[in-house]
Amino acid sequence: MKITILSHNLTSNAVMRAHRLALAARQFAEVSLLGPVKHRGAWGVLPQEPWIHPVDSKKFPKFFENVLELIAAGDGDLLIAVKPYLASYGVALLAAACRKVPVILDLDDLDLALAREPERSLPEQLEDLRDPASLAYLRVLGQATGAASAITVASSLLQARFGGTLVPHGCPVEQFAPETINREQARTRFGFAGPVVLFPGTRRTHKGLKPLAKAVAKIPGARLAVLCRPDDYAQPEWDSYPLLKLPLVPYASLPSLLAATDVIAIPQLDTEGARHQMPMKVYDAMAMARPIVASAVSDLPAVLDGCGRLVPPGDVAGLAAALRDLLEHPAEARALGERARARCLEKYSMQSVAAALRQAVDQALRAPRSVAAQPAAADPHWIRR
Repeated sequence: MKITILSHNLTSNAVMRAHRLALAARQFAEVSLLGPVKHRGAWGVLPQEPWIHPVDSKKFPKFFENVLELIAAGDGDLLIAVKPYLASYGVALLAAACRKVPVILDLDDLDLALAREPERSLPEQLEDLRDPASLAYLRVLGQATGAASAITVASSLLQARFGGTLVPHGCPVEQFAPETINREQARTRFGFAGPVVLFPGTRRTHKGLKPLAKAVAKIPGARLAVLCRPDDYAQPEWDSYPLLKLPLVPYASLPSLLAATDVIAIPQLDTEGARHQMPMKVYDAMAMARPIVASAVSDLPAVLDGCGRLVPPGDVAGLAAALRDLLEHPAEARALGERARARCLEKYSMQSVAAALRQAVDQALRAPRSVAAQPAAADPHWIRR
């Protein structure tokens, strides 16, 4: 079997969900990952894989060239579109119509809830339609989820909203193996001295970085490591926090970074977007046997039950207390991390993720091809109120 996975943007961190699905699908199929890439290149953490095939990103009217390239390259027996964007789901539906193959729509976020769309005049809106990533296309395609032969989702709340098969991000645990890394050498490599808390996510408001920074500032001697670009966190408001700014690391270096850290923090806020989202880095931290402090949001309480510390979202005092306790009790922190790795090996390896994905693939292959012609009931979320 051959599977083609379509990502709407290989230049953004959104491609990492597509990459994880590809790793899972490679357990039982030949896989290629396709998508547009902007002039600055692929997302820095994305591994260089021979089965990833980028096309130069274009806007309309030249985006039509992208569409033709992607349809020509999308020669799988089944297509998986990651997110309902025009360059992923829109192209997948067109390719499916041309090639007579089924489409799986994968939803890992409630994307419109994470976007901030400014008020625009009609001419501005029309100009925006030149961009295939326009939220206008996202809204329209978000109402066409029923055109897919099957749906996969990354969280239980997305499953409750859209149905489909829950396929966790998981982790390639063979690459994230703590016994293969010298922790002291890793700490020297990243310039870590004293207690270090790592925020492994991207800088988005719903990720809860500001409450975390306030919490770490309450712990004497502790520093908060953040992955960022050179101009990030340059505003004066960040000067009062003990930030340790690190450049984005390649995928192969991520296990060493996690191993070098004392505690991993996943401080999601209680927003609509965060409630539907599962941070991928939690699975990586679990695989590396790191102690984790996370907000009780989305599926984090279930995933970290008995193997992580949970605090209410946005609770600075609670975050500080949980972090301080693990930093001051390394044996307890180590035991927590070991339980987290055991949980990850049991439930979130690529083999386990592949088993869930295979269920959706089998469902899509059994679905009548005419399903794509059936209208979908619109989810109110996708309609601009």
